[in-house]
Amino acid sequence: MNPELRRALDQGLRRVPGMDAATRLLAVRIETVRALLARRLDENPLPVPDAVTPSDIPSVAELGPGDRVLAELDQDGFAFAIHPADVPFFNRRSEKMPRLRYRLHVVLRRGYVCVRKRFIGQPRNASLDAHLFSLLGLFFYNEAASLLRLRDLPSVPRIRDVHLATRALFIDYVRGKTLQQQLAERGEKVLDIDLAPLGQLFDPDRDRREIEAFAQGEGDDYRDRVEEIVRAMNARGVAPLDVKLGNVLIGEKTGALYWIDFERAALEGTPRYRERLAEHHDLVNRWFGLSLPGGGA
Repeated sequence: MNPELRRALDQGLRRVPGMDAATRLLAVRIETVRALLARRLDENPLPVPDAVTPSDIPSVAELGPGDRVLAELDQDGFAFAIHPADVPFFNRRSEKMPRLRYRLHVVLRRGYVCVRKRFIGQPRNASLDAHLFSLLGLFFYNEAASLLRLRDLPSVPRIRDVHLATRALFIDYVRGKTLQQQLAERGEKVLDIDLAPLGQLFDPDRDRREIEAFAQGEGDDYRDRVEEIVRAMNARGVAPLDVKLGNVLIGEKTGALYWIDFERAALEGTPRYRERLAEHHDLVNRWFGLSLPGGGA
């Protein structure tokens, strides 16, 4: 197609309400289904070094390595064990903060310890468009397509299975703490559970506090490694737009960093990718103080 005609067509489609999201949904759904039909998940790459194995789970000695739920992950990313023997392994606090948009469980599945991420919808105060496209599976397929593109990166936990009927993803479970949790251990009030009693769960001032605390503390220790991860993801056409300290995990065994959330990532080949890539770089600069000119690759 003539480039000028294509640009005019793209601009026209943008004016149609919901067309941009609908086109993205179609693209990521096709990409995911094609990967499944090509049996991409039959390949079994080794887990990243900080991934948990069945032998690490205390209750496996008693109940065996068969498929079952091991723990629930709450809104702040803390785990709560199902079996009493696993409490010392998983639990790091007593109070659980319910999740809002999806359910996260640590499960044993086909010989792997996985996070099962099951998409359930949007919070009540979300926009009508967000509810609609969540119902149609935009965030589920978006994350599946992103993880399939990034499956060979050492800084992203491996996706092991995609269950279309229940809209569930199975991803290797990496044990550690997020950069946000690390700030909270220093006494910063940055977790959802800190703000929920005040009715400030979506307090915009929290972002500023997190960014400033990170810059004054751990920023210099992690900045270069975050940049390496971002450039590697961008090189594969993935630009996460949910950029925050809570989406960067520090592996417990090695101290390596992992990016762990892709439901709102921009993917190359979908509408307005270049604009969203620029937005991604602005967010990375804001949160981590990184400048990524030239598309980040």
